[in-house]
Amino acid sequence: MSKWQIKNLLGSITYGIRLELLETIEKLEVIFVRIEYYISKRKTNEIIVNSFEALIDHIADFWQNEAKLDIYPRKMATWLSDYLEWLGYPDFDYQTILNAIYNKIDKAEEEAFLAKTLDIKDPDVKAKIRKIDLDLPATNRTEFLSEEIDNLIEEIPTKIKSSIFYFDQDNKMHTFETENEIERQEKDVKKYSCTVSFENPLDVPLKDVMVNNIVPYGYKVKNYETIGFKTIDPAKKLLDDGLQLSWVIPEIQIKQEAKIKLNLERRISRTILMNIGDAVNILNTYFNIIPFEKNYTASDSFSNIQEIIDNLIIEDQIPKTFNLLEARPTDPYGLNLQKMELDQLIKWTYSPLEIGKSLKHTYLLSEHEFYVLNKFILKAESQDVPILEIVRITEPNIQFYEFLISFYIKLNDKIKEIYIKEKIPNNVNVTMQYPDSIEKSLEIIDDNIIQVWKIVPKIHKNQFEFGYICSGETVINEFPIELHIPELKIDLKNESSPQMEKRTFFLPELHYFLQKNRRFK
Repeated sequence: MSKWQIKNLLGSITYGIRLELLETIEKLEVIFVRIEYYISKRKTNEIIVNSFEALIDHIADFWQNEAKLDIYPRKMATWLSDYLEWLGYPDFDYQTILNAIYNKIDKAEEEAFLAKTLDIKDPDVKAKIRKIDLDLPATNRTEFLSEEIDNLIEEIPTKIKSSIFYFDQDNKMHTFETENEIERQEKDVKKYSCTVSFENPLDVPLKDVMVNNIVPYGYKVKNYETIGFKTIDPAKKLLDDGLQLSWVIPEIQIKQEAKIKLNLERRISRTILMNIGDAVNILNTYFNIIPFEKNYTASDSFSNIQEIIDNLIIEDQIPKTFNLLEARPTDPYGLNLQKMELDQLIKWTYSPLEIGKSLKHTYLLSEHEFYVLNKFILKAESQDVPILEIVRITEPNIQFYEFLISFYIKLNDKIKEIYIKEKIPNNVNVTMQYPDSIEKSLEIIDDNIIQVWKIVPKIHKNQFEFGYICSGETVINEFPIELHIPELKIDLKNESSPQMEKRTFFLPELHYFLQKNRRFK
């Protein structure tokens, strides 16, 4: 393999770079090179790259951030084209490299624009902007673009791509790529993990094995675990398709397996359509979901720093493992929410948006897919078998501030009548109930409204289900419940908030029915 003496940057005595050719590739855009960085003839870092764009990125980053030198495109192109010709890559001529450097400078300006527009604070997220060609109608553009953005939503990947580099005993480099599933954890459905493994296939120990993981931006890396080698911190790099984590494993013994487990959490994925005149740009960014009191919150902003935007449409994907409790602002622009198979899509439409206008959207989320708010088990003193069991399940879904509430009653004894009483806020109304045969009445006690459901179980059934949808300007997560059975002279009260039980449920038929037959205000 070719090795060359350290080449100084622009004549600098202190800073230098050495390139080592690892493999000759005929394709113009593919290049396998090891980059070694030196300060005062002391090597400070090294990395293997397999693309020309990555080579330009790494050298330019070192040039600017370590050597603290400005990039002069023509000087840098002359320097690097000469160097690559020495290595045996004559196709990377001066003009090719100059165009790549200018492209990087344009990207830097683009990233600066996005940073100001989106107020990006997360160092592990790279926003993207791209221009799309649309045949815009002369009229009704807002409606047209509002429908078009749905076709531009990018699906959140479910796999992590990894590439592994190592050298055999003949110093020949080997590389292979793999994809590993991102899996939800059973104990906490909000969290995900992905494990990448590599077993030494040779009869000799391997030195300096490099593993690159590309984590999609829809996920946040919470932490990581290493198995089979000492824990080391990976180098990070923002790519167009995700955050790259680069690990250099010092040694892997014969037949030994090395594993990297990444623990992840979902982010909210945001797609922004920006229409000015006949031009349409799509912006993609992401923001985190963070704990807030007993729930979670997420917020992101947008600032118009250039010219009047004719149409601005923002669509956010909220993971289905969270329930949306509240979205702000509510005025003057309406909230349009639709629940898809994988995520909840929330759309905001602004037409137009003035120069200097700043927007901030905030979501309050619940961590549960469902709540078990109350569970009553009534037993007779002389029997172990319960007389009856009652469970109330509540699904918050704040499109129009609503809650879907389902009761499941199991009877092991004949009971003529059961009364379920609920203390509800003044501004909450029942908008639908099922079945209609259930009698409902209201009582007012000490200025509190008590909602009373009268249940007359059928003799031939030992299970009974009913439910309703309630909505109002403010819907709280739960309200007290009381169970009354006259013939048994039993009153069970739950005046205080019960301890919520985290549990996901397979949707019973009643719950499914209520979901499919919602009535809104």
